[in-house]
Amino acid sequence: MSSKVALLVPEGRARTLPIFPAPRLRELKGKVIGFLQNGKPNADILLSRLANLIQKKYGPLDVHPRAKPRVTEPAEFIEELANECQGVVNAIGD
Repeated sequence: MSSKVALLVPEGRARTLPIFPAPRLRELKGKVIGFLQNGKPNADILLSRLANLIQKKYGPLDVHPRAKPRVTEPAEFIEELANECQGVVNAIGD
């Protein structure tokens, strides 16, 4: 008695798109920086500590913290945040 084994070789091409990250700020002193948390637990703690560390290292800056009400909802205020800030730090938590 003989048996056969079917060997499948899934090969395909991954479609890639170029990524163009936002330009980085040369300095933070005097800048308005948004801190956006996604609504998950502890993201607010992470961003608060990060804002404090950045201010200790780079000097005072204007911090604009914003939070999504829940992780599943979109950040309805994203355009407003982008218009009022020179940079934004986004974080998730858990």
